[in-house]
Amino acid sequence: MSQAMDKLQQELVEEFQEMGDGFGQYAYLIELSVTLPPMDEGKKTEDRAVKGCQSHVWLDPRVENGMFSFDGDSDTLILKGVLVLLQAIFNGQPAADVAAADVWFFGKTEIMATFDADRQKGIGYIIRALQKAAGEGAE
Repeated sequence: MSQAMDKLQQELVEEFQEMGDGFGQYAYLIELSVTLPPMDEGKKTEDRAVKGCQSHVWLDPRVENGMFSFDGDSDTLILKGVLVLLQAIFNGQPAADVAAADVWFFGKTEIMATFDADRQKGIGYIIRALQKAAGEGAE
C-alpha cells in the first residue's frame, strides 16, 4: 500500500473533521464539486459510464509511464465532489498502487452516514472501476 495515498487520505479525514458533523461534511462535498473540471461531452459515452450507479457517472482513466490519472463527471453534485476526492488520492500515483489501494477515508468521516445504501454502493462501484482500470494499465 502506498504511504503517499495513506497520507493523502489522512489529510482528507482531517479536512472533513474540521467541517463538523455529517451535514457540514456533506455541504463541504458539494462545495468541492464545483472544482471538478467539466468533462468533454464527447467522452460521456456508454463505455465510460460506471455500471450500477443510480446517478450517471463517467470515468476517463489513463496510465502514462506507469502513473495513473483520471477525469470524471457526474450528473449529481455529491458524486462530482466524490470524484474530486478520488482524484486527490489517485491522480499522479503509480497505477499498481492505485489498483491495490485500500480506500478507507470515507469510513473515517461522517459523510458516509449521510448517504443512503444505494449511494454508498455507487461509490464502491466508482472506486472498483478506477482500480480495475489502474490494474489493466499497470500490466
